[in-house]
Amino acid sequence: MIEELVVWALATWRIAYLVSRERGPWAIAERVRARLGGALACLYCASVWAALITWALWRVEAGRAIVIVLAISGLALLLHRYTGGDHV
Repeated sequence: MIEELVVWALATWRIAYLVSRERGPWAIAERVRARLGGALACLYCASVWAALITWALWRVEAGRAIVIVLAISGLALLLHRYTGGDHV
């Protein structure tokens, strides 16, 4: 269970950070953020919605692979920042 919680937390962070801080591929996250306004501009607010999305995806067998990929991406980005990298 603790392993799942770590995967969910990393995937939740990745989604929340993407929608609240990044442009995303083809500026999709930026456009969604502009359309929905303040609800996604705040990392703390976005994390609540991201947690709900992560939980829902995890309940569907095919969604688990997406959550795992998001968690791996989140961990890679956190390690990049921890080692002094900056977002380009």
